Amino acid sequence: MSGTSASLRRIASEVGVSRTTVSNALRGTGRMSDEMRQRIRETAEAAGYLPSHAARALRIGRSANLGLVVPDFSMPLFPVFARAFEAAARRHGLALMVADAMGTDDGQAQAMRELVGRGVDALIVIPLRDTDASASRLPVPIITVDSEANAANTVASDHRDGGRQIARHLVDLGHRDIVILVSSGASTVSSERARGMEEVFSAAGARMRLVPVAPDFDSARDFGMTFDPRSATAIAAAYDAQAVGVISALRERGIDVPGEISVTGFDNLIWGRIISPTLTTVAQDLDSIAEHALAVATGTAHDTRIVPVKLRARASSGPCLSEQSNQDREKDQCSTQD
Repeated sequence: MSGTSASLRRIASEVGVSRTTVSNALRGTGRMSDEMRQRIRETAEAAGYLPSHAARALRIGRSANLGLVVPDFSMPLFPVFARAFEAAARRHGLALMVADAMGTDDGQAQAMRELVGRGVDALIVIPLRDTDASASRLPVPIITVDSEANAANTVASDHRDGGRQIARHLVDLGHRDIVILVSSGASTVSSERARGMEEVFSAAGARMRLVPVAPDFDSARDFGMTFDPRSATAIAAAYDAQAVGVISALRERGIDVPGEISVTGFDNLIWGRIISPTLTTVAQDLDSIAEHALAVATGTAHDTRIVPVKLRARASSGPCLSEQSNQDREKDQCSTQD
């Protein structure tokens, strides 16, 4: 007889029910009174039947095993996300399994099915662009971490306000001619960040040009290698990977950042803190996002939440050059001084 079968038999004998009833109670299935289910769980915990994290989760009525699906581990933001979720799970004594969608819709669907097949009690999904993970017909709750623009969203950063903060920063520095790098694929996150920037730039009378670029270093670097620095005074990227790629290209070409053009990003990745000049960006509170997603997954919270973000002003953004210091620029590219 296996250890699992023996344990189930001992618990069933002590409580006075069948092994099937014990198994159902521990899985949260089957028809029985709440009192009986709780008694079986307490007996199982006392017998040491479950690992400590799962026993604690059963005792307080929370899910013990959670799944996290990220869009693509090759993108630098998502390993950081996974680390935040793993840390939150450990703090609460929960087990977390992580799967990579490999950047495809089919990969996302497969990762979700495989995690459910491994027995997770809930799925947390950072969805691929233009996908609705919540529409999947899976027998577990699905918690979506995306943006406020996604109707299925459970928790997300305030991406639009982050865009506003970046734009105000550049406007305060005198910039009135800006290129906004957005994702070349459908992305509610990129769109929300760009909309926030557009609100502020429009109110300031600035000129804007949205340029779609894939949200990765190489694509942004290619853009930076052909970009004419006389065509704008600042580049506001929707992602740090884009901003770092642009700065790398500009530096290789001998173009001074921020002396000739300012560059900003979004996400506060380690890349932006080690590149020279260090990157002005927006920091997400990933710990708070992870905490709320886990709370919803385990049934201790039921609301949606938008988490504040914070501007991190660093060396890659500076005052707009006046027309006197750069005759190649049009006179109204920078704000006029009184």
